[in-house]
Amino acid sequence: KREKALRKLSREVAMKVIKTGKPLTLEPMNPFERRLIHLTLQNDTRVTTKSEGQGVYRKVKISPSGNSKQY
Repeated sequence: KREKALRKLSREVAMKVIKTGKPLTLEPMNPFERRLIHLTLQNDTRVTTKSEGQGVYRKVKISPSGNSKQY
């Protein structure tokens, strides 16, 4: 259930990032959850994902990639 919710969240945040052209950082997550976000968005060329922070405070930052177009 959590996995499904995270996949949905990551796609929604990615769409927001694509629309606004501004990066967004998600709340701190455990390694499994962060990996899920990265895997869900890895084939979307419009955004890039990156983990930032230390230890339990690591978060995923979703940014527009250089080749994304504004709509």
